[in-house]
Amino acid sequence: MASAGANENQVKFWPEPALESVEYLCAEYRDFAFPAHFHETYAIGIIERGAQRFRPGRSSPLLMPEGTLCVINPGMVHEGNCGVDGGWRYRMFYPSPTLVLRALETHRSPPSFDGHVLLDSSLYRQFEALHRASQSAEDLLERESRTLMFLRELFTRHTAAPAGSRLLRDPRTVSRVRQSLHDRFSENISIAELASESGVSETQVIRSFSAATGLAPHAYLIALRVERARHFIRLGMPLVEVTALAGFSDQSHLTRHFKRITSITPGAFARMAGRR
Repeated sequence: MASAGANENQVKFWPEPALESVEYLCAEYRDFAFPAHFHETYAIGIIERGAQRFRPGRSSPLLMPEGTLCVINPGMVHEGNCGVDGGWRYRMFYPSPTLVLRALETHRSPPSFDGHVLLDSSLYRQFEALHRASQSAEDLLERESRTLMFLRELFTRHTAAPAGSRLLRDPRTVSRVRQSLHDRFSENISIAELASESGVSETQVIRSFSAATGLAPHAYLIALRVERARHFIRLGMPLVEVTALAGFSDQSHLTRHFKRITSITPGAFARMAGRR
């Protein structure tokens, strides 16, 4: 992750090689103005604070205010600067047209947005979750899943692009994915691997498994790891060993998810299990 700051403008960006080198950006601009430029990818993000004044091509400027999604098509020349006193803070990412088509399960021409400012609270929250996951030590499976499903929802809701429609409940796929997760729970497995093993698309894996179990594959994997951690702790293993064996990246990763699911920390659970 790279960062820079000057004149109170704060910028961080980082790539995600697993998703065709998607780049993520988190920035707060107080007095910066973007000159006319364009991206070969889509530019998609949320305005967290303030507002950005955005000018697409030679059209009149428009305002991207706090609480909205902003979307820009590949190749569109645009400018941007502060829309209110104090500037704006936003989160962005830049998915390629190929990645969008992958999420939509189609080989048609990449779809385009008609507008640039979207008011969609559920997609806003989805984007915030995927963006924060990309900054943290969350598993590759979670980062990929959140990104693909967000793109699918965004483009099917706000463009004319039809998403590939397949049977939501596919018992064979669900069974294979579940078995793979149980066999490889400690590995940093990817959605592409699960799809390849199941013989279906990546978004079909996520949709079928979620519909059948009530949990997306990445959420099921975390719950499974917590179950394995409980088992290892009951065997009397040190937490540092439990962390590695259960597939967590470090003890803080273990503690965060263990407490979220069980309501207590791994250390407290170990003490209680020892007393019994």
